[in-house]
Amino acid sequence: MALLDDKKRARHFYKYFSKVYDLINPFFYSNEMRKIVVDMANVKEGDLVLEVGCGTGFTTYEIVRRVGEDRVVAVDLTPEQMVKAVRRFPKANFLRGDAESLPFKDDVFDASISAGSIEYWPHPALGIQEMARVTKPGGRVVILAPRKPDNPFFRKIAESIMLFPSTQQCVAWFLKAGLEDIRYVETGPYRFWSKLVVIVSGKKV
Repeated sequence: MALLDDKKRARHFYKYFSKVYDLINPFFYSNEMRKIVVDMANVKEGDLVLEVGCGTGFTTYEIVRRVGEDRVVAVDLTPEQMVKAVRRFPKANFLRGDAESLPFKDDVFDASISAGSIEYWPHPALGIQEMARVTKPGGRVVILAPRKPDNPFFRKIAESIMLFPSTQQCVAWFLKAGLEDIRYVETGPYRFWSKLVVIVSGKKV
């Protein structure tokens, strides 16, 4: 198991990292990447959207811009991260929750989105299954994950810290969750980091 591939360790890490998170995050996750994530969820005004692992609200911003604050439900395991998002979007619905055991009934949301969270889930396939479970038929599930580095040296270092799945592994998890019409984009914040992450979208049938 990687260092942060554990809920308790990841929660403690973000308790302190939350203090500088908003300063560091833009180096790895650009505004354009955020737009792609929400585009791939096919959300429209009035949809009820779930965000899993909302952090301080970076992706929440784009979801809110598309559907409105009161149509967003966001969960996170770390209160210190989420408190910043709550301040930014006071009309959105925030609660502490576990991606692998979402506290919602089946077929509730028009789309479910998770950006930059799956790498801390001990059981990523289960988290994707949970997102699919709570999404309505016809809705889309979207995740953004840090992509497995191509360089073997950097791959070994990265995977000792947290999960870095391959694009093929992410697609396999989506198929296991029963999702169809699976699409993916490998992208990054800079030209020299053009495949830093993979964004995967699947449709619930």
